[in-house]
Amino acid sequence: MVANFFDAHTAARFLAVPGGAQLRLSAWETLSPSLIPNAEVREGQGLIGWVAKEGRSLHVTRFTRDTRTLGIYSQDVHIKAFLAVPLPGAAGVMMVDSKNRYAFTDKKQRILEGCARVAADLHASLRHGLELDFYRRYGSWVSRGFQDVGSCLHGLVSLFKMEQGLVAWQAFGSEELKVLAVSPGKRTGKIEEGMVVKGTNGLAAWILSHRKGIRLARHAVDPHRSFLLYPEEEIGRGRVVMGFYQEGKGGHAAWLITGDGEVQGLPGGVMELVSSVLRERFWSR
Repeated sequence: MVANFFDAHTAARFLAVPGGAQLRLSAWETLSPSLIPNAEVREGQGLIGWVAKEGRSLHVTRFTRDTRTLGIYSQDVHIKAFLAVPLPGAAGVMMVDSKNRYAFTDKKQRILEGCARVAADLHASLRHGLELDFYRRYGSWVSRGFQDVGSCLHGLVSLFKMEQGLVAWQAFGSEELKVLAVSPGKRTGKIEEGMVVKGTNGLAAWILSHRKGIRLARHAVDPHRSFLLYPEEEIGRGRVVMGFYQEGKGGHAAWLITGDGEVQGLPGGVMELVSSVLRERFWSR
């Protein structure tokens, strides 16, 4: 609707990334093949980052910069006008641009500010709905009397709408990691239940070394953490990886799940919540 009303070359919404000073392109309508899907902009970076940091609208009637400075285009698309407004509560930024000079009047700036308020309200309603849906699934998961680690892991994969998972255990003082469970079934690629590997710089070893969980929403872009257990493993990882740390008697465990689940709608503190359940259920004595 915003793109049509403003006759924009691109209309886009950025949302603040939880826990970081970054904005992620989360919705867009564009005529440009050069738009970068899911682009990220640091707070304070370029015009979009400035709007997020200052919390003020910005109207450029004669845009003369290389469009790549906006952080959302892979090449210069020669726009002539730019308008961006902050979302309420420092939630993000909404922007439009045009290839026509003086395309956006002061009245249109006020209209876009109103659209930003509506968009923020709609996003908040969606987020609350997603949180309620998660808590319903969580209630079902936590109420189960898990018979073993494998059934708990399978439930954890379903809870976060992922596809695969594993649990790796390491005795204190040992360099070896033992796979206690995989989901689904007994085998995930070359990772099998009962196998033992020497600790490496994979995600499981990282979680155990740092004794904390991890959440990667764009796992494939991080080459330094590109595997779960060992470099030659064959496991179909999704774009999201979540890892939970659990300390137990005589050792500790890393619970890892992966898939294409959506992590943006998860409630705050969900990592700690799940970890506390795992601590209560397994190896607490």
